[in-house]
Amino acid sequence: MTEYNSKGSLFVGQGVVVSGTFEVPEMAVVAGLVEGELNTKEVLVETTGVVNGRIKAEIVEVRGEVTQGLLVTNHLNIRSSAKITGLTQYAEMSVEKGAKLSGELRIIEHEPIDTYPSDSEDQ
Repeated sequence: MTEYNSKGSLFVGQGVVVSGTFEVPEMAVVAGLVEGELNTKEVLVETTGVVNGRIKAEIVEVRGEVTQGLLVTNHLNIRSSAKITGLTQYAEMSVEKGAKLSGELRIIEHEPIDTYPSDSEDQ
């Protein structure tokens, strides 16, 4: 992960709850709760962080929890304290012993699949 730079970045502190769709040009650090979609270049989900939604980014490190899936076009780093559920799409991934993954894993070989299965497909 690159050094944290406040320009073009989002920081959600521990105890903070935000909801919506977030377009962040550079980096997002989540130590609180994000309800919704997060689109950015880099994401760090701290051990206290929870993303109840989807993340789309080039580089992601998860130490906390992501509940509705990931689309990572470069590298996904899953730490031992992480809990991830849902569809996880990645170009490359590293996983530490102890991490909890539940759902579907798909490798991105050429072009990333920019969409998630819609709810209407389940009906």
